[in-house]
Amino acid sequence: MAATKRLAKERVSIERDPIPYVTLVDDDGDDGNILQWKIVLELSPSHDSLDEPSVIGKASESPYCNPPSETPSKEKSRGLLAGVARAAKASASKSSSSDAGAASSISRPAGPAYFAFKFEFPANYPFKPPLITVLSKSYHPNIKASTGEICDSMLTGEGWGPTLNVKKVCAQLRKFLCDPDPDHPLESEIAQTLVDKPNEYAKTAFKHAGDHCTREKATKAIVSATN
Repeated sequence: MAATKRLAKERVSIERDPIPYVTLVDDDGDDGNILQWKIVLELSPSHDSLDEPSVIGKASESPYCNPPSETPSKEKSRGLLAGVARAAKASASKSSSSDAGAASSISRPAGPAYFAFKFEFPANYPFKPPLITVLSKSYHPNIKASTGEICDSMLTGEGWGPTLNVKKVCAQLRKFLCDPDPDHPLESEIAQTLVDKPNEYAKTAFKHAGDHCTREKATKAIVSATN
């Protein structure tokens, strides 16, 4: 099967030249199920310099990694406002100032967030994309909380092409986490909060990451999905 050979080569390539922010999880110690991969993606500002924000996003401006009071202003924030810039800035500005006091009360320090994913590759990969499921508990407008389904044009839509590979998928997932898109939501209420009350969104995302996006919980999510 062409997909199996292709994925075996990609696996060897990644093992020789690891993706710094990705940990591959081998369930059984062999390649018995090469069509299914599980990874833990570390969203950390320390990796921002590996590529352009347009390729991997910018964790230093993501509310998952930074207390809301330390998140850059609306005009400068890429992660928080990648989608909001297409919405009502005036409304967002009002909510940002009104929520500032509450947001500053969060005491968790800035730090990385960890997300577990499962990739299920079709027999005709790379001509069709893998089915990507978020295994970690999620707070993101483009992740269906109940199923882990994602909405991203490159990874699930017409943006996919056979020149893409696992490394590029991981880069896009990092950008996807940093740059929420309220225009194409799977969770409408979260998207509305992002548009209308961006600082409230940032506060909730930061707290969620502290509660649910630790390395330990990402590992547990993968174990639970395996059992």
